[in-house]
Amino acid sequence: MKYEILKLTNQPIFSTIQDEGRFGFEQFGVPNSGSGDKISFRLGNLLMNNSISDASIEILYGNTSFECLNDTQICITGSNMDPRLNGMPIKMWQTVNIYKGDKIELGSSKNGLRSYISVKKGIEINKILDSRSTHSIFNLGGKKLNMGDIISSSSVHKKNNLKKINFLRNIPNFNETEKLLHVTKGPEFNLLSEKSIKIIENNKFKLSNRMSRTGAQIEGEKLELKNGKSDIISDGVSAGTIQLPKDGNMYVLLEDSQRIGGYARILNFDTLSLWKIAQLKPGDEFKLKIISIEEAHQRLKENNDIFFKNNVHTEEKINENIFYVEGEEINVKIFGENNELIYVNNKPLKIDF
Repeated sequence: MKYEILKLTNQPIFSTIQDEGRFGFEQFGVPNSGSGDKISFRLGNLLMNNSISDASIEILYGNTSFECLNDTQICITGSNMDPRLNGMPIKMWQTVNIYKGDKIELGSSKNGLRSYISVKKGIEINKILDSRSTHSIFNLGGKKLNMGDIISSSSVHKKNNLKKINFLRNIPNFNETEKLLHVTKGPEFNLLSEKSIKIIENNKFKLSNRMSRTGAQIEGEKLELKNGKSDIISDGVSAGTIQLPKDGNMYVLLEDSQRIGGYARILNFDTLSLWKIAQLKPGDEFKLKIISIEEAHQRLKENNDIFFKNNVHTEEKINENIFYVEGEEINVKIFGENNELIYVNNKPLKIDF
């Protein structure tokens, strides 16, 4: 059974339904799609006690608002878009009880590019090729969201007496001043000139405003191949492949990219850096570091140990008080060893000191 949970009350810049992605159909030319920042996406589901692959809302750039159509729980992860519930700031990376009639607003992105709204039991929408993910161009699966669209789930959440909450011991850092992305050598890496290899190893690069969920141009000093050509016989590519077109600027393929390409594949972002670049905005600068495939595997393992092994912690209520302001009952619950987690009427209050 489906329950209507949220209704979009403005026209988002770019918001879609995404899950882990669409796999097993690459041989037919079908892109994976799916969430760009897998860490934020998965942590949202874990905080909800959902399946790690349940569908969520992916919001780019922010400036999105919703009306709640039923009582349930949500969690907002990823880029900080100053989320507010009925005009009050609320914390991200924590469980939020919402009730019919509540208003949710996300402002512009303060750090990163993408936020995720996970709902209890995940978003209910028909699967296409074993996935609820949205392809941004082909109109395949999922849904590209517009004003007035209704988001549904397979469950509502009527437990209003909050006694326990889930929170994270480790939260991803979106405020790094020096961004370092890791890459492995691509099939055509050895075709690069010595000068180009030194540019990759030493220079800074910038993400162009020519970007979408299919790919992004990387701006910097021009690169070149030894033979002066960038074309190859068309061959397989995937999300994370870095091609070198004729203009000398690298181009990285992202979630909705094609599965075959005709430009030299000089580098590949490792998995963590592919997820990281999903949070970069046009104009963000970064450096590249070439690593081995074994080092890339080790980085992913260490990251998974930090964020997905015993990272979700359940905290029981420490104190509860009820106040009355102009006849209105206000319930205040306090969680955490240092009394740092404060919920007002079962909603996490954001307090910055």
